[in-house]
Amino acid sequence: MAVVTLAERIEAPADAVWDYVCWHGVAKLDQYSGGFFRKIEFQGDEPRVGITKTIYPHDGLPISERLESLDLADRTYRYRLTDVGSLPITDYRGYVRVTPAGPDACHLKIECEFTAVEVSEAEWIETWLAMETQLVTEIRRALAG
Repeated sequence: MAVVTLAERIEAPADAVWDYVCWHGVAKLDQYSGGFFRKIEFQGDEPRVGITKTIYPHDGLPISERLESLDLADRTYRYRLTDVGSLPITDYRGYVRVTPAGPDACHLKIECEFTAVEVSEAEWIETWLAMETQLVTEIRRALAG
C-alpha cells in the first residue's frame, strides 16, 4: 500500500474550511456540484460512523464511500471507498483533518492510502494530487467570494 498526502495552509478560520471538507460539505463546492462530479448522494443527513455517500463522476462508474471515524471537535475523519467504480485503485482509505493555525488561518491535510491496480503508484498519485489540489483551489475561491 502507498500513502500520499496533501497539506496546505489556508488563510481562513478552521471552522470555515471544515464547513467545506466535512462529510457533507464537499457538495457545496463548484468542483463537486458541476465540475469534477455530476452529483453526490448522501445516505443520511447526520454525519456518523457507518454513513455512506455515492459520488457520480462525469466519466466512469459511481464511487461509494463509508465514514469510518469522525471527531467533530478535532475536525477530522477517516473514510473508505467501498466501491471504487472505475478508479484504478483498491483498498482506498482517506483521511481529512483541519488544524487551526491561529484564529484566521488553518492547515488542511488530506491523505489517502491505496493500492494501485492497472496503473503505477506514481500515476495514481499524480491523478489524486491533481484532484485534491483542485479541491483546495475551490475552497479558497469559495471562501474569497
